Amino acid sequence: MSDEFLQPSSLETPSSGPPPDPKKKGPSYLWLLAVLVVAGLAGIRFFSQLTGEVDVARATPTPLPQPTATPDPALRAAADAALERVLEVLGPLRAAEPERWAGEEWAEIQEGISKADQQMADQHFKAAADMYSSLLPPLQNLSDRLPQLPDELMPKALAAYEAGQKEDAVAYVEIILFLEPEYPGAKEFLPRAEQADRSFALLENAKARVEEAEWDQAWADLNRLQTLDSEFPGGNELLEVVTRELSQAEFEKWISQALLALEQGDLMSAEALVKKAAGFQPKDPSVLALQEQIQDRIIQGQVLEIKYEAEEAESREHWAEAYERWLEMKALDPEAPWIQEGLAQSLKWKIFEEKIRKGFENPASEQTGVWVNEMRERAGWPPLLSQNAERLIEARTLALTPVTVTLTSDFETRVEISRVGRWQPFYEKEVMVKPGKYVAKGIRMGYRDVRVPFEVKPGQQNLQIDVICTEGI
Repeated sequence: MSDEFLQPSSLETPSSGPPPDPKKKGPSYLWLLAVLVVAGLAGIRFFSQLTGEVDVARATPTPLPQPTATPDPALRAAADAALERVLEVLGPLRAAEPERWAGEEWAEIQEGISKADQQMADQHFKAAADMYSSLLPPLQNLSDRLPQLPDELMPKALAAYEAGQKEDAVAYVEIILFLEPEYPGAKEFLPRAEQADRSFALLENAKARVEEAEWDQAWADLNRLQTLDSEFPGGNELLEVVTRELSQAEFEKWISQALLALEQGDLMSAEALVKKAAGFQPKDPSVLALQEQIQDRIIQGQVLEIKYEAEEAESREHWAEAYERWLEMKALDPEAPWIQEGLAQSLKWKIFEEKIRKGFENPASEQTGVWVNEMRERAGWPPLLSQNAERLIEARTLALTPVTVTLTSDFETRVEISRVGRWQPFYEKEVMVKPGKYVAKGIRMGYRDVRVPFEVKPGQQNLQIDVICTEGI
């Protein structure tokens, strides 16, 4: 089969070779194509008759986009202006939580704002502007209520507080403080409002205990309520009832149990029992006597503990610490027989300890010399303190022992050292100088004086100082 019918031919440039003869017809396939189409349609019709279904594809027309109307800028500006006026009033108002005190009125305003916002989104600017404008009067009415609102909300806060509704009570008080920070009593009331649920629960528990005649448990709940909020409504009145109902026999039982615990050395239990008894009859002689005994036992225990700490500090020869512990014991129990001896002994060694410390700061001073003379006889001294005193004596001796210093010059410079001496020009000279800080001064006619500071340390060797005037005037 020839491919010439499949090749494209140029419309401008003739192909190479002779031009086709229009009178001469080549092979045509159009008749074959027509036969195939007819046969295919016949086959589709035949099978659709067998199945009873005809599936004919139909083209769906595509709708043309409609032109969008351009919004009127003036209407948009009017809607924006109305929204701005609403927001000016709405901002401060929202902070005062109007949903808690305006109820349905605030809900209607919120619904109106949502509708207006949707109209803005849909570009219905005139309707949005009208809706925003209609919301301004009710918003302004709520805003005008704000100055009087603290007086309206305080009774609501008190009612919610008494009912144990912590969230509402706290919210009302916070709104009041937001609007008027110095509103009388609001700051003091807020911590109590924050405990309203717990206070209410304790009071209700106590009431239930009273109904069951469980006086101990009711008393415990009411005392916890006193600790949490002593002004919670109804708490003090019920506590008085419960206190009266508790029998004297119960009180005496606590006293006897406290005495037994005290005899057994169980101070914690004794103290707890006496505390319960004192809650009912704080001035009862047996309560007062037991409190005094328990306090004495506690002090004795503290004194013995501090005594152990003082003796342990003395064993480490930490005399300042030991002295502090003895002072603490004296403050707790001035009559203890061994306190005075401990104070005197620790103070004596503390003073020597301080003298040794200060003496090492300046071993050559006159004051250190006085202290060293006190420390030469150390019979009965604690070992470590005696060793430190001996070290100080050695340090002072070394600090007072002169050291050989070699001065070198140029045989033209006169040299002088304050408190040591002055010399005519030389090449080298050895002088004996006590430990300390010095300045060697060089003087030469026609030259600038020189100053050479140097320090002589105790026991130092091979110390050489050059003093030469070299800079002419």
